[in-house]
Amino acid sequence: MNTKRNNILNNLDSAKKMTHRNYESSKSGTTDDNDKTGELQLRMQNLEKINVHLENLVEEDKQKLAETVAKNTRFLSIVAHDLRGPLCTAIGVFDMLKEGMSDYNKSEVEELISIASNSAISTLSLLDNLLAWSVSQNTGKSFNPVKINLHELVINEVESFNTTTAQKQITLNHSIVPKLHITADLQMTKTILRNLISNAIKYTYAGGNISISATEGKKFVEIEVKDNGIGMSGKTMKKLFKSDEFQSLSGTNNEQGTGLGLLFCKEFVGLHGGKIWVESEPNKGSRFKFTLPHYI
Repeated sequence: MNTKRNNILNNLDSAKKMTHRNYESSKSGTTDDNDKTGELQLRMQNLEKINVHLENLVEEDKQKLAETVAKNTRFLSIVAHDLRGPLCTAIGVFDMLKEGMSDYNKSEVEELISIASNSAISTLSLLDNLLAWSVSQNTGKSFNPVKINLHELVINEVESFNTTTAQKQITLNHSIVPKLHITADLQMTKTILRNLISNAIKYTYAGGNISISATEGKKFVEIEVKDNGIGMSGKTMKKLFKSDEFQSLSGTNNEQGTGLGLLFCKEFVGLHGGKIWVESEPNKGSRFKFTLPHYI
């Protein structure tokens, strides 16, 4: 768009200069009157066409700006709601315990603390996403692909979910070979994995299973996060990864979300030249897959 605008502005400037030269020539009497009139008419026609093009560009920019403002406004309102909800829940739990912890038995206290903990984890996850996303907006300085041992990275991420999986009695394992390496931005890759694992836990029933695997290709490694949870319909899948349709279903323990995490995943995978997609059926679980460059 900028190149197109610059070309039009250059043509406009050239037309103005030519018109000015023709005018000066006409004053000095060095240009034939008929030729001068014809050239002036041609230049005026060109100027009119250029003005029309500029008006169209301005109108396009206005529409895009309005769409961007509307999208950002909605984005911020959703983020604010998603931050406020878990924080209010945690504060409410702490107030209940502060006002009368003796009114609750041990199991009730443990349940309340679990609720507050989950709320804090949800808030931290969203903040991590926002931080990674804000950094990604300046890709020239922040995008830093390095050699990553995928096996070690997945082990660390799996261990970070030990408390959450224990609470829902979910088995989380992986089958990544020890010497598999990718070329990727470390923080972005962590964010992708955390979002997909977190979603898998959210939509898997107690006692369920989640597995992480990887398939090596010549240029890319395909990574899969698979669960045997509630799954989703084709209609729901079509709404995923779209910035204009934030899509999120309640988890098996009524966990809430906005679907923003998947948007970040799509953006981060795209920065690496990879792809992300999902395969799922209702009540048969989901398989989220994405590709990142293979380190060879």
